[in-house]
Amino acid sequence: MDREAVRSFLESSPTIRLLKADQGAYVLFFLYQTFKDSGSGTAISLPQDELTHRVEIYQEQLSHEEHTVLSGSADRYLREWSDAGWLRRFLSPESSDRHYQLTRHAEDAIRFIDTALSRDNRLVGTEGRLRLVIDTLSDIARGASADPDRRLAELSDERERIDAEIDAIRSGVAVQTYHPAQIRERFHTAVDLLKTLQGDFRAVEDRFEEIARKVQRDAIDDGRTRGQILAEALDAEDLVNEQDEGVSFNAFVAFLLSPQAQSQLRKTIGEVTRLEEIASERDSIEHMRRMVPSLLAEADNVLRQTGRLSQTLRRLLDRQSSGHRKRTAEVLGEIRTLAAKMKQETQQTGQPVPSNIGLQIETTIEVTSPLARPFWTPPQVFDVVPETHVVDVASIERQARKLASLKRLEWDRMRDAIAAATQHQSSIRLSQLLRVRPPKAGVIELVGWLQIAHDDGHRIERDSEEIIDVQTTDEATGELQHIRVKMPLVTFHRTEEKKNETLRKIRPR
Repeated sequence: MDREAVRSFLESSPTIRLLKADQGAYVLFFLYQTFKDSGSGTAISLPQDELTHRVEIYQEQLSHEEHTVLSGSADRYLREWSDAGWLRRFLSPESSDRHYQLTRHAEDAIRFIDTALSRDNRLVGTEGRLRLVIDTLSDIARGASADPDRRLAELSDERERIDAEIDAIRSGVAVQTYHPAQIRERFHTAVDLLKTLQGDFRAVEDRFEEIARKVQRDAIDDGRTRGQILAEALDAEDLVNEQDEGVSFNAFVAFLLSPQAQSQLRKTIGEVTRLEEIASERDSIEHMRRMVPSLLAEADNVLRQTGRLSQTLRRLLDRQSSGHRKRTAEVLGEIRTLAAKMKQETQQTGQPVPSNIGLQIETTIEVTSPLARPFWTPPQVFDVVPETHVVDVASIERQARKLASLKRLEWDRMRDAIAAATQHQSSIRLSQLLRVRPPKAGVIELVGWLQIAHDDGHRIERDSEEIIDVQTTDEATGELQHIRVKMPLVTFHRTEEKKNETLRKIRPR
């Protein structure tokens, strides 16, 4: 670790700026909830309108909780977060709207916080990680050796071990299984690796983005021909594919797009997530269940980034668009010069900025050749794997019996009971009414009384509560049970009942 590199990283890294920002906790939570939380309907990228709407909803939640932060415009925060390097803003080829997604700096900050917070709430395992290190080192040593005798010896030892285990099981020896702690430890290790893998895709995208920016910068240079630009772009793309990240990503895509690999991976995930030892890890289980669709979406996003690079090349190599682009760069430079000159003059003279500033754009009608053909794009692949659904007849029968046993609420008789109870007094509480007329349909009747109070305009005090005892019958044993239900304070009034009586006289049953 170099000291100057550490100092430079702490001073200039967008990751550190996000962690040290005054409102960093609120920004981090929003980015995590929007792009990473499996229970919030996450997506790799979002259009500007939808992301703006989510920011506004988040601001309303903070205001309701009396947090005086992020009170400005939602569009302003999206621009600031993009300029700070926490969000990447780009134009999607599928639509003309701007899209946003996390950068690798925001991914690193979220991963750091997630790891630090979860370290105190779960098992800190060492045995499973040590075995993972040993298995990885053994796999490296085995895969790097080209000695056929060594490979045959290793395969023979592995076959002997497998044969010995098969013979032991056939002879009646109990199958050795993992301890519950070992299962949980290995499961957490797999979840951590999955989160790291999903964040590493941003680094691959950044490499393609760097190529696209370099090609655009080179195209502005008048001394370069189109052939030189194309050669340098293709060489840069080949270089990315030949580097370690490119080789690993291409192998990852080839494995993940294999139907056999997907089917086996889904089957393994299904078996693991059904284990009782990890049943309490709901968030991690949901994260693991979304593994295949999430990885496919991440890979598709990187491939679309490659497609955007090809489209950039096509535009840059077009002679007419190249001339327009250079002229546009010159005009933008002139606009900046005029703006700086106007600012200096207004500061010196103290006069306000003129309000009649505008632009005149000269353009021509574009004629598209019918022989022009776009680049080939692969057909859409639907990631759908049919699942077998087994009908549980016993469960259906139980639910049907529960449905048949439901008692019908007699709304007119319940309203009559309210009228009779308030005949000699102006109001009565629900608990007092139920002492005179005990519930006959169980807990569901309390919902009925609450519905009548809401529909007929009686008083419901949600800030106050009262405890009501209800007697029900156990479906399995048939025994009587006493249940205590906490409800809002409901008060029925006589005046409202008179209105209801008038309505019933006008509208007979």
